[in-house]
Amino acid sequence: MGATYDGANTIYIYGGVTVFTKNILADFYKFDITTGTFTELPNPNLFRYGHTASYLSNGQLVIVGGMVLVNQSGQMNSILAPMNQIMIYDTKSNSWSMKEATANNGTLPSTRSNHNAAVTSDNKIIVFGGDNQATQRNKMYLNAFAILDTSSWSWTVPAVNGIPPARRTLASGAILDGNHLTIAFGEGLNNYYNDVNVLDISTNSWLQSFSTSNSSSSSSLSGGIIAGIVIACVVVALIVLFLLWRFQSYIRWLFMRIHKDIWKPRTGEPLWAETTRIVFQIFLLFIFTVFLVFVIRQAIESPNVTQTIEQGAAEVEVPDIRFCFDGFPSYPETDSRANGIACSTDMGYSCNSFIQTLDMNLFTPVFADSLGAVACYLFRPSSDFVLTGTLGNNNGSRLLFTFFGDTSISYGRIHVSIYPQRMDPNLIVYGLPNNVLMSEADVLNWQTNERNDIQVNNVYDIQPYTYSALSYTLVDHRYLQSDGWNYVGFLPITNSTPEVETTFREESPNPNYTKTHTDLGFFAVYPEKFVTTTKKEVKIYTLVNALGFVGGIFGLLVAIQTWLFGFRPRSPWGVVHRWSVGDMKRSLLRGLQSKFRITNSGIPLVHPVHHRFSMTDLTQIEENETQRITRVEERMQMLEMLFKAYYVDDEVFRSLDDANRTKLLQNNPSHPNETRAPLRSPSSYLDAPKTEKVVDDGFAGSKPASFTRHDTDVSSASHIPLTQRNYQHAPPYQPGTTVQMHDDDDL
Repeated sequence: MGATYDGANTIYIYGGVTVFTKNILADFYKFDITTGTFTELPNPNLFRYGHTASYLSNGQLVIVGGMVLVNQSGQMNSILAPMNQIMIYDTKSNSWSMKEATANNGTLPSTRSNHNAAVTSDNKIIVFGGDNQATQRNKMYLNAFAILDTSSWSWTVPAVNGIPPARRTLASGAILDGNHLTIAFGEGLNNYYNDVNVLDISTNSWLQSFSTSNSSSSSSLSGGIIAGIVIACVVVALIVLFLLWRFQSYIRWLFMRIHKDIWKPRTGEPLWAETTRIVFQIFLLFIFTVFLVFVIRQAIESPNVTQTIEQGAAEVEVPDIRFCFDGFPSYPETDSRANGIACSTDMGYSCNSFIQTLDMNLFTPVFADSLGAVACYLFRPSSDFVLTGTLGNNNGSRLLFTFFGDTSISYGRIHVSIYPQRMDPNLIVYGLPNNVLMSEADVLNWQTNERNDIQVNNVYDIQPYTYSALSYTLVDHRYLQSDGWNYVGFLPITNSTPEVETTFREESPNPNYTKTHTDLGFFAVYPEKFVTTTKKEVKIYTLVNALGFVGGIFGLLVAIQTWLFGFRPRSPWGVVHRWSVGDMKRSLLRGLQSKFRITNSGIPLVHPVHHRFSMTDLTQIEENETQRITRVEERMQMLEMLFKAYYVDDEVFRSLDDANRTKLLQNNPSHPNETRAPLRSPSSYLDAPKTEKVVDDGFAGSKPASFTRHDTDVSSASHIPLTQRNYQHAPPYQPGTTVQMHDDDDL
């Protein structure tokens, strides 16, 4: 039956079907709500039910879908009404007509019955849901919607965004604010929905959240946001340009420094060799970067796995157990047929004190079998009650439960549920003392599942006259939390959740059980193993794991680079030394200058050994051998000190010195207390330097003739370790001065 309100005083009622006889009707009435009277109207002589009737602003009543009774080969059958045949009743002329609807995109909406229809402000009809009116075994449900434009009588099946509601029929639907279609309730195959779904008509989108703000304020807010973003971008661009202008000298120096650190051709090496090395180095760097990105992405998207850790234990805790008697009549406690549970252990220890009756007035679990009254009991042991796997003065290793009730009831059931002690929602629901870790939302969700009888974990049914057994394992499950630190792989942040795993076995009912027993059945509970079980959730790939892969690939690429282009010595200075600026840079240079005193002999590897190797200054060539030897000694002393400070570890040299001094003491027993006696033999040590200075004490008074050194293309230039620069032509060396520093080094 379709009943439609015209927005004034009249309700139009058309068609329908009787409940018991299933007779399809074609009656058409209107009901005046002011007078409370029915008036029969001319009917279309078409028997129909399961349709919708929509009232338009022009006074037309539009009938869509449903089941119609038709004559098929002389036999009356009910079929789904075609969606392209639209019946219209004009309330002004009291006449019926038929319209042939077309499809805008070539597809008509599916035929349906028991659907919803709502009229928009521009006289468009939105149709949603419905079913095919088949038998329950073959019934199909819809969740699609279509739009009928009554100005052109054309159907449109639009593309829909968002998450649509579940397929349903017999739902309630209406346009409440002119912009949104609201669909609520309805049913499917053994499913009854209590949700509310909202469709935005303007965008054809199912909404996940609903805002009451109007569209005009939203558009103005969007414009303001756009303007703010544009202004912010302009301000940021101006700031960047100002910083580039203000620090242009530093930026220029930075680029030059990077260029000098990268471009390091060897003396005499052709241009193509260094160019090839740089290109290949960039290629290897690209490969390394791709691998690094892959490893990081792998760590971020890493799946979680669970590790099970078992440690032997002498004692095991006991879970909470709820017993619900379903279908057993209630009797006074003094009656032998009254429901009850007796508890003991295999060592004879009575645990009846741990069993308490739950108040069904506070909450009653629902079981789909609906066998009768439900009465529940909770076994809640104390925190110090444990089961022990060895014989002795202890509680025992098993729990033994015996059920009592009306033994004449064979159809009843005892529903058993197992809970970890700190995850038992019964304690919260029934107001019992507890230290439960569950949140309010988890408890409410548990109650919903109990009312719908869809709990499946650790829930078992025991028949009367049976022997049953259950083994359990208490687990400390440590779940990874959604925290960025867990991607690192070190000291993960976890959430420890108590859980229980159970295995249940029940024998077939014994028909002769009541002949030898006054109880309903027997139930044994014991630990699966006497162990402490921990399950840890970990990521397969973490950043710490990736370090090994990254280091291995980096070493392999460096080895390939060295194999192709040869080994290049590395500077003893690190990034901190090389990229220091200002006072930090000057303090490093001053330290070198003070520790390695510069003489007229020049600096090894920077200035030539003799001025005859310089092609730019051929003056003062004549020098005696003493002066030349002095220069060589000074350079050798500076070279040894630099190598000792930056390149080599002198431990083996000092050990050799100690060994020689020990041998000397053995050869001179007259001086046993002189552990550091100066060496006098062999004769080659007699002229060893007295102190570790650049200028020997013996030559401190004599000064060789000064001369200016000039490097040329013929002389060999190298890196200056004091400034980390690569000079192709070293500057002239001035006697009695320190190494000259350039302006950009003082930044």
